[in-house]
Amino acid sequence: MSRPESTRQIDSESEPARRSTTRSGAQPTSTIRSRLVTSSMRRIVRPALDRMPPDQRALGRLRTMTNGAGRASALETSANWVVDGPVPGLWVGRRSFFSSDRVIYMIHGGGFTFGSPWSHKFLAGRIARESASPVFLPDYRLAPEHCYPAAVDDVEAGYHWLVEQGYHPENIVVCGDSAGGNLALQLQSRLLEHGKDTPSGIILISPWVDMDLSDMTTRDLERKDPFLALSFVERSRDLYAPDLAPEDPRISPVNMRFSGDWPPVFIQSGGAEIIAGGIELLHERLVAAGVDSTHQVWPDQVHVFQAFHPLIPEAVDAVRNIGKFIRSLDE
Repeated sequence: MSRPESTRQIDSESEPARRSTTRSGAQPTSTIRSRLVTSSMRRIVRPALDRMPPDQRALGRLRTMTNGAGRASALETSANWVVDGPVPGLWVGRRSFFSSDRVIYMIHGGGFTFGSPWSHKFLAGRIARESASPVFLPDYRLAPEHCYPAAVDDVEAGYHWLVEQGYHPENIVVCGDSAGGNLALQLQSRLLEHGKDTPSGIILISPWVDMDLSDMTTRDLERKDPFLALSFVERSRDLYAPDLAPEDPRISPVNMRFSGDWPPVFIQSGGAEIIAGGIELLHERLVAAGVDSTHQVWPDQVHVFQAFHPLIPEAVDAVRNIGKFIRSLDE
């Protein structure tokens, strides 16, 4: 089974080691099940996204499909939909199930244009079990109906609502995948800017942090991404922030000014995804600014491969590592 190349071991006790940027020399071989999933996505999912017409009707079908699949695959988890806050959202894992005061604030991905708490309910349920903590997923507004900064505004409002519910910031862990990882970084930046207490840790799963597509294009020409279609990525970016330059840190958090005031950051990415360059640069800049950052690269894995945790062993191990990171914040 493949193992990630990691820039920090979670249980390391040495501060210099925690912030090193070493990688294992060997390239582990991915499992058969993992390779089958990757091959299927390359032959079926990627061509479908390449051919997806750039209109609202196609986007609506994508939203319906992902939300429906999420509902169908997550029947065994406990969940509550709430509307009493500034942003509606979904609780995954009833709070009474856990003795911990911690909560995971999970921001779903979907290129800022699709996805919902329902589409990410299954992955959230697994993270809840691995961390022994309830998860809250805000139902933030999507583009193109609501462009930047609507999503960031909603994510920030949802965070403050959690605090008002009695969750102290030191007991909140923010988690985001893909576009949700982008929003998690924007949330942290806003909290510092406004002088608010920040969460105890940030988890980024295949975060989309660089809106400049030049590196993605080069990588895709060298080895086609099994999942992410460049045309869809570009269209999502333009729908989300049509009036901002790609390098603007308000939408490309890789260009933010980081500082040692940031909490520990735990990053996971797949070796086969075309956004890998931006993720690597983000980690390097976090470390250079004095942030305790970990970056695990899982060879040959696709974008947000953790969502396949019931199917491929690498995804199961990756989510377990997320749980270990969350629990390590109490040490």
